[in-house]
Amino acid sequence: MMYVKRLVAGAAVATATAATVLLGSGAAQADVPVWQANCHTYNIFNTGGMANCELPTWQQVKLTCVAWPVPFTYWKYGPVQYGQNQSWASCDSPGALVRVEVIQA
Repeated sequence: MMYVKRLVAGAAVATATAATVLLGSGAAQADVPVWQANCHTYNIFNTGGMANCELPTWQQVKLTCVAWPVPFTYWKYGPVQYGQNQSWASCDSPGALVRVEVIQA
């Protein structure tokens, strides 16, 4: 009989502990699309650019640059970053930046 009481008491303690852990941990926040993550882009001296996001998402900066003397455009991509980390890149020559945008990585 003593064995059954200890077994029931142990099961009750284990259940209470598991419930506390599961309820107390909360749900992890899922990644959001980059257009909903409050992302910001910054032009740096019309030569480079950077981006970061306020909410958890994988993001990357994309620069549109122009090459002279032959005027054609090309893209430069920064490193893939998560959340508030900064993704940055720069054009190959000063003053060549046309556009800065943040894209989903």
